[in-house]
Amino acid sequence: MTPFLYSTLSGILLFFCFPKANLSFLAWIALIPLIASVKGAKPGKSFLFGFISGVVFFCGYLYWLVPTFTAAGEPWITGVVVLLLLSSYLALYLAVFCALSTRFSNPLFLASLWVVLEYIKGHLFSGIPAGILGYSQWNFLPVIQVCDITGVYGVSFLIVFVNVAVFRYILSRFSKPLIRGGARGLIYASLIFAAFLFYGAYRLSGPGEKGESPGFKVAVLQGNIDQYKKWDRNYADEIMNVYDRLAKESTFRDRPDLIVWPESSIPGFLLEEKQLYRRIKGLANLTQAYHLIGSADTRDGKYFNSAVLLSPDGSVASRYDKIHLVPFGEAVPLKSFLGKFIKAVNELGGFTAGEKYTVFSLPFNNRPVRFSSNICFESIFPELVRKFRYQEFIINITNDAWYLKTSAPYEHFTFNVFRAVENRKQVVRCANTGISGHIDSRGRIISRTEIFTAGAPAYLVNPNTSVTFYSRFGDLFVFFCLIVILYFVLQPARFKR
Repeated sequence: MTPFLYSTLSGILLFFCFPKANLSFLAWIALIPLIASVKGAKPGKSFLFGFISGVVFFCGYLYWLVPTFTAAGEPWITGVVVLLLLSSYLALYLAVFCALSTRFSNPLFLASLWVVLEYIKGHLFSGIPAGILGYSQWNFLPVIQVCDITGVYGVSFLIVFVNVAVFRYILSRFSKPLIRGGARGLIYASLIFAAFLFYGAYRLSGPGEKGESPGFKVAVLQGNIDQYKKWDRNYADEIMNVYDRLAKESTFRDRPDLIVWPESSIPGFLLEEKQLYRRIKGLANLTQAYHLIGSADTRDGKYFNSAVLLSPDGSVASRYDKIHLVPFGEAVPLKSFLGKFIKAVNELGGFTAGEKYTVFSLPFNNRPVRFSSNICFESIFPELVRKFRYQEFIINITNDAWYLKTSAPYEHFTFNVFRAVENRKQVVRCANTGISGHIDSRGRIISRTEIFTAGAPAYLVNPNTSVTFYSRFGDLFVFFCLIVILYFVLQPARFKR
């Protein structure tokens, strides 16, 4: 089998690690064909093989871009071009990894290099943290418990370390002349893997988090509103009738303390349109619950994507304005230029980023309960979610109707598993068309809805005041990986292939 086929095979295996396929076990061997393809190759060829593998992987991982563009009225070829361009950019990181692996083959170096490249990918140009390898293990709970120390990057580190160690062991057994050190690397990989599992077992079987308060009830309204009805004024009454019905059903059935509406659920501007505000104020009075409502907002000529907390009397208790806007969705770089070629661009953007990490507070059992609410793809960014100081549980409101019945809603939901573990906070997710759900502080999915269904499930949440190492210090593990890389680079004679 040629190196080209090896690199292609790795791209295919990486794709199948993630939702919807969810063959997460493949991640532990997915990189072996790619590592084999660059064995003995020069940096230029290694770069090419890594690029091929990355394009194959990301074209599969991001395939949903094509039906999304088509549903928005764009020609399918536009979606294909965007998919290829974005996949090619993201593949560059894998290409750089392969090119640098020609100099050092040590598992510790390569695992550290992978982590640093993932971190850069998640921050450069506003950040596109697509395909972070650790996310493939969202359903392997013992392994991901370490995220409260290392973040998701610690899981990526372990996966790459194991892949490299297994490859070197195979090479040491069958190559001529024999390669030394293969068994030692596999032993190290086994010990690290065992340490992850031991820590995971301890966290999963241990006591609850500090300051847990049982019994806080949160209802989520999954309205299942068609994406292309949301901003059509002809459907405003229909949309509001749906949420009105769901809120009343939830109140009479579950008596929730907090009712959560999805992102941009209001067919208008909640705080600007008096008739709309009066209707929702009346609903708050009737339900006698707090309402967290996703709504567009306008102030001083600027537009914000906001989450507004209304008290039971209908007054505005607090508000959060989305900080990390979606590139080419809520904020469009070079909009005037790109709008000449892609008409949909002219209908996007125009939002202003918020600046304050708002932590909402409401009374419960004679004490304030504090929670944060990130909006849509902000849940992808671990360093953003951890910055909401003193949060006792996390809410994610979103609208995934854009993605239709692709893998994207499933992938988007699983990010929240890691935000729960990293911060040891329960997560409640409210999505317009699903997936809504409840995740505990150990990443266990307590309940979830199906996509493109309507409903108003209620969840019992246990707020807690624990602060994890990751919540307090952030991505120090990435800094550790950078130090490892520098150590190898500054002493090349000791670690060359």
